[in-house]
Amino acid sequence: MKYLKAVLTLDQVPFPKTHDVEQIVSLLPSRFHVPLCGEEMDLLTQYAAPARYPGWREIRLAEARRAVALARRVRRAVRRLLPKEALRLGSK
Repeated sequence: MKYLKAVLTLDQVPFPKTHDVEQIVSLLPSRFHVPLCGEEMDLLTQYAAPARYPGWREIRLAEARRAVALARRVRRAVRRLLPKEALRLGSK
C-alpha cells in the first residue's frame, strides 16, 4: 500500500485515507500497471488494516506466504517505474 500511495504522492494525485487497494490502484497514473487481479487486491486489502488488530482470525502459513508474494510483486512493479531519485530518498 505504501508504494502505491508513494506513486500518487510523487505525481501529486490526491487520494483518500483508505486501505482499499483497488481504490488506490484506480487512481494511479496510466503508466503504472499493477499486476494484480481483483481477487488479489481484495486479499491485500484484508491485510492492510484488519489483520493488524487483535481478534482477527489466525492466518495460515500458505496464506501469509501468498500475501507476501503479492506485496513483493507490487513493490517490484512500482520500483521499476519510479525515478531513481525517488528510490534514493528512502534509502538514507
